[in-house]
Amino acid sequence: MKKCIFAVITAFLTVCQWIPISAIAESPSETETKETTHLSSVNVVHGEKQPEETENPDSKKWWKAGLSDYADDFSLVSYETVEEIPAPEFIAEGRDDSIVLVAPSDSAVENTDPNTFAFTSYGWGHGVGMSQNGANFYAKYAGWNYQDILFHYYPGTVLKNTGTAETELITVQGIEDNVLKQVSEIVNIEVGPSFHPECIKAQAVAVYTYIKYYNNDAHDLKGKPNPPQSLIDLCASVLGEALYFDDKICLTMFCASCGGVTANCSDVFSADLPYLRSVSSEYDSQYDPHWGDVTYYTVDEVRSRIENEYHITLSDNPRNWIQLSIGNGGYVNSVNIDGQVTARGNSFRSVMGLKSPKFTYIYSLSQDDFPNESDETENEPEFEIPEVEESLEDSDSAEVDFEQIPETPEENPDEMHSDEF
Repeated sequence: MKKCIFAVITAFLTVCQWIPISAIAESPSETETKETTHLSSVNVVHGEKQPEETENPDSKKWWKAGLSDYADDFSLVSYETVEEIPAPEFIAEGRDDSIVLVAPSDSAVENTDPNTFAFTSYGWGHGVGMSQNGANFYAKYAGWNYQDILFHYYPGTVLKNTGTAETELITVQGIEDNVLKQVSEIVNIEVGPSFHPECIKAQAVAVYTYIKYYNNDAHDLKGKPNPPQSLIDLCASVLGEALYFDDKICLTMFCASCGGVTANCSDVFSADLPYLRSVSSEYDSQYDPHWGDVTYYTVDEVRSRIENEYHITLSDNPRNWIQLSIGNGGYVNSVNIDGQVTARGNSFRSVMGLKSPKFTYIYSLSQDDFPNESDETENEPEFEIPEVEESLEDSDSAEVDFEQIPETPEENPDEMHSDEF
């Protein structure tokens, strides 16, 4: 009898081992209607067999939770894949060339016909930053390489490689293209293949840096298509190199030539940038064909230009029309016009059709200018000439065409980069 009871218990326990607990807890009707429950990526059906097609491994559909499967208040963090921009790679550190103090140049003429103005200008362009002719002469006659040139004309700067030039695009005159093509075409029009190779490389770095300052836009620069391969190769050798000051990209302005010394930025424009200041460019005074250009105007021509531009009526005394305030390097900082308006020197030189804001002038008097004998020996202005240090904001006369260069390109994008040949 005991053996029979033991056998029954053993059989009962064996059967229970293979019956799911759910089958014991639920009625057969509940088991037949149970919905599929999603667990991870496996479909499990409680109490009934999977449909026939799911037993085929090739027909299984894997499942992944979507946003709708989470509670409304479940917060998710969104991640975006952002291409990391490499830090500019240091190449070389420049020297800090001292500021050059140069007195105004003398006029190239001592006298001229009566009732005639003779303007003498030195160099071609605004005179700020790198002199293209001067850079070429330094490379040709002094044996300077492109780094020597850059560190001289942009003192205190550091040369780095952005590490992005091979893949980035820049815009020139509304057309976007790769860096090498665009820079090569701009260098082709700015200096051309006939300049010294080291000067060409210096120009390529200056152009690229200038474009980077304006957020990959060439701003007012233009290109000349189809540069020779030799010029392209020189630009490629310095591809991506740019000048920095205090870890910020520089505004590398340049001009065709200067008057033996470059201009302080603050004397030509309003910004006082520490790497755009007067440094020597002595070869310009020796070899520049635009050194000492003289332009003649009659009294009536000067009157017409000034009155049409500044909308004033000049007095009858031409001796009072133009009073120059000279800045560093001999560049005209401002011009007091007949005691009525004050204009920037660089703006005034454009009105008068002069090549540079470094200019002087003489006016030859006629007999009509001498109402009595004492006036002939006295050629003093009838009002005080503003000092170089005087702020234009403190002047009693009105400000006209006050040009500015921003520290960031967003503030004012309308500045000139250079003047072409």
